Amino acid sequence: MEKCACRGSFLERFIQPSILLLLSKKPMHGFSILKSLYKSDLMDYSSLDPTGLYRMLKKMEEAGLLSSEVENENGLQGRRVYSITQEGRVCLVFWRATLLDYQKKIGRLAEAIPENVEDGLE
Repeated sequence: MEKCACRGSFLERFIQPSILLLLSKKPMHGFSILKSLYKSDLMDYSSLDPTGLYRMLKKMEEAGLLSSEVENENGLQGRRVYSITQEGRVCLVFWRATLLDYQKKIGRLAEAIPENVEDGLE
């Protein structure tokens, strides 16, 4: 039960709005996105692995939420820089509404669980 969300492990689906939020401010390369998420106080991104992040970036680009270009430095192939698309901005607006709705529903659910529920544990 170690990786159960009930223990507060990272909820991976929230990575998408987090990436969109970062890129709505400025284009970034993958490692900068990863570093920014690790430093973020919005959610605990400490369990986010780089491979998973790059997979998510690729999926988001395929879905039209992001675009990317490879920056060339001194004639050498450089880093891939990601930008949010107009479709990604629309998605971020929907994420905001969805998260606010989740927040209300999660609050009601948390309040419905009795504080003394552990009394039934043996």
